Amino acid sequence: MHNYEKVISFDDINMEEYSKQLEYFNNYYGSPFRKEQGTEEILDVINKYSKDGTLIDFGSGSNIYFWLTAFKNIQNVMCVDISKEAFYINEQIRKKELYPQSCEYALNKYNKDFDNVLKTNVNYLIYDILKFSVGMTLKFDNVTQFGLLGLCKNEKEYTSNLKKLYSLVNKDGVLIGANWCFSESYSDKMSFNNKYLSEQLINSFAKINNCTVLFNKLIPIKNDRNYKSVLVYVLKK
Repeated sequence: MHNYEKVISFDDINMEEYSKQLEYFNNYYGSPFRKEQGTEEILDVINKYSKDGTLIDFGSGSNIYFWLTAFKNIQNVMCVDISKEAFYINEQIRKKELYPQSCEYALNKYNKDFDNVLKTNVNYLIYDILKFSVGMTLKFDNVTQFGLLGLCKNEKEYTSNLKKLYSLVNKDGVLIGANWCFSESYSDKMSFNNKYLSEQLINSFAKINNCTVLFNKLIPIKNDRNYKSVLVYVLKK
């Protein structure tokens, strides 16, 4: 996990996994922007609090170009995920073989040109951060996770992984996180709940780890059967 410029080959794509990732992309980032899902607030948080420089995004999936529309000046990005097939969708977006319609909201709001967003240097790393135990040698100006840590089964697991991510933040850099809180029906489907997610959880983490909370809010979600709210926060080192 130390090679920032590692090149991934997309010659051996698993088509079954690719179909699943493409369905997810088409349902969310490939479709028109959905309001009142907490996404507006996440984008505004990125635009307001992110730093110029480098970015590492954990659980990145096929949505890095969506989030990049809100960042101001990122030179290098490292996407970390367990799915090569999700990364392949990013490559299709970069080559303009696919278009994420949801980006149009942020492009208009922040006066961005998508062609310029696609010029951002993006690298990929196949890795399961939830099993990550060895530290990286590199630090980043921005460390992000949008959704990933909400898959942790309990508070202890969540804070343990959050601490790993925070250790990768440069001095004066930020960790930006967003985790969706399960509805009762989705908790049943997942066979666990993430009710431990709260503003107090983030405040306690910040106090223990001596970091500054720039933003911390539980935002209600409307008309979604899987999620009832999203916890959005920014921690500065």
